[in-house]
Formats: sequence, C-alpha cells, structure tokens
Amino acid sequence: MPFAFHRVLAASLLLCGTGSVLAVELYGGGGTTGFELGLSQPLADGVGLRVEGNTLSVTRDFNTSGVDYDAKLKFGNAGLYLDAFVAGSFRFSGGALIGSRKIHGTARSVGNTITLNGVTYTLGAGDTLDFDAKFPSVTPYLGIGWGHQAGSAGLGFYADLGVAIGKPDVKLSPSASLAAKVNSADLAAEQNNAQDKANDLRVFPVVKLGLRYRF
Repeated sequence: MPFAFHRVLAASLLLCGTGSVLAVELYGGGGTTGFELGLSQPLADGVGLRVEGNTLSVTRDFNTSGVDYDAKLKFGNAGLYLDAFVAGSFRFSGGALIGSRKIHGTARSVGNTITLNGVTYTLGAGDTLDFDAKFPSVTPYLGIGWGHQAGSAGLGFYADLGVAIGKPDVKLSPSASLAAKVNSADLAAEQNNAQDKANDLRVFPVVKLGLRYRF
C-alpha cells in the first residue's frame, strides 16, 4: 500500500504503549477512503485512540462545463483518530487523514475535438490535456460512529460516517502541441472550471463499515 502499513502499526503500538495489551483491537473494512486495516486502544473510560492505514484506487469519469475527463482516484493514507463514546458503542470521532490523496485525469475528445471556454479545437496526433488534483497531505476529519469501544473480547462490527475537510489544488497540463494552438484565455477558463469541479470534493464524505476483533 502507498503508505507503509507496518509503520502505521509501529506508531500505533508506541502511542498505545501505556494501555493494556489485552485491550488492543484489530479491525479491517472498507468504504469511501478505500480498504483499511487498523488498531484501536482505549485510553480512559469512554475515550479511545485509533491508528489505521487505508488505500484506494478507482476510476471515475467527470466533466466540467465543456470537457469530459477519464480519471483515477488514488488514496494512500494513515488515519489518526480520537474517539469519545457518549452512549454505549455510539461515539464522536475527530482526527486527520495523513498522506496522499490525488486525482489524475485525461480529457476525452469528441470526434477529435475539444471545447475550451466555448471554443472548439481540433486535436492532432499527440494533443492531450491532463488534469491533476492534489488534496492537502493532512486533512482534518470529524464524524460519528459505532464500535471500537472497550469491552468484552471477541468479534464485532464498526461503522463510521463523517467528512474529511481539505480543498484540492488543480493543475491542467496541455501537451506542447496543444498549448501551441490553444488560446491562453481559453485554457485559463478551463483551469477555473476544473478547479470549481474539484472544489465539490473539499468536504469529502467518509462512510466505512468493517469487522473488529478485541483481544
């Protein structure tokens, strides 16, 4: 996985070193941030610490006002969370996603043409327009959830619902041949359109389900 999970586990053990080894919980699952593995450790009555690693690689098509893109989302993060249990297994969670989250896309032509700022350009061999969006390397997280509380040993489940908050930075990269024929104002307008589209993900929904085992 892009963010080395053995490092996440080592950090978790160091952070949880003051707790009882018997209280350690292992968990794994998946959701909008990808596949995850993690460790949970109670710190005090009603308070717990979690450290996890997650990875995601999915394709997704999207469009701005005039351009369609074939894109891929790639996430490789560690998650660090503090859980506050308020009613049984129900909790409030806060923390951060730490690592790399990015989107790479390539504009899809229509009949060997591309429309930028309402102007249609004919594409030649080697003419390409790439889209790259990068999220901050540290993204705050707030949410609610169920599970991970200290309790009897055994198998159980967990669920999370929250948001990761961070505005992505977008860069458009035309090939040299395309840049030579495209008006700079049209390219700048598409840059703004692409940034506006990416801004829809500045509040990224986090939904996760999985199984956990407490020793």
